Amino acid sequence: MTPVQFALRWILMFDAITCAIPGAKRPEQAEENFSAADLPALSEETMAAVRSIYDRLIRPSVHHCW
Repeated sequence: MTPVQFALRWILMFDAITCAIPGAKRPEQAEENFSAADLPALSEETMAAVRSIYDRLIRPSVHHCW
């Protein structure tokens, strides 16, 4: 799974999300993006690791925006 596919699969793991609409400049990018929906669900361990990274490194800078 590419980093882009990982990010899209992570987004799709949330029940409140029904779709993700990423941009693409080339047909290959669009196909890669589209295939992320068919990837297996991320494990709870992976989701926890991403949440930890977000909480430590990203949340302080952006979370107040919403």
